[in-house]
Amino acid sequence: MAKALFLWKSTCSTCRNARAFIRDELGAELDERNYAKEPFTLAELERIFKHADPRDFINPKSEAFKAMGLRGRALTRKQALDLIVEQPNLLKRPLTIVGGEFIAGFDRERMRALLA
Repeated sequence: MAKALFLWKSTCSTCRNARAFIRDELGAELDERNYAKEPFTLAELERIFKHADPRDFINPKSEAFKAMGLRGRALTRKQALDLIVEQPNLLKRPLTIVGGEFIAGFDRERMRALLA
């Protein structure tokens, strides 16, 4: 069975539900990171997004995105990483990574396909 890197925020109900689904229903092992309690460093994010574009995982519906006036701005990869370090609430959540595949949000079918 695959082990997943699970990046989440403990105060997010969607994150808690996804975590319970993966652990309890799928029985998968998680390497968890509650980034609300343990913030990311730039170096960590560069490793996490080594083979993925962080701009694809910024949530334009988040309050942080709106408050920062990011709508319509074309960000570079570096700018996106810097912004996520500054404001981790920009990330779509939870973010589950299995064998290089990224799942943004609580997508039961993709989680089942990659972890069951």
